[in-house]
Amino acid sequence: MPIVKKAPGIMTREVKLEEPVNELLEDTLAFIESNADHVINAVLKKSALAGSGLPEVREARRTAQAGPDKPQPTEARARV
Repeated sequence: MPIVKKAPGIMTREVKLEEPVNELLEDTLAFIESNADHVINAVLKKSALAGSGLPEVREARRTAQAGPDKPQPTEARARV
């Protein structure tokens, strides 16, 4: 087993934030001296995936998409 894991793929996505959410993001960036990419990734990993039932929904979707006649998608492209 390698000591260093392969880096996750990086996707570019354009998002529109509500003004109060954008202000919160800007304050957070200044407070922890980080960038928006890192903060958004960390927040989604912590909040959306932990205890929300989302992992089960994601697994069900993947199982349905990767049926016998459908290959599993390798790259997602979407605009939010």
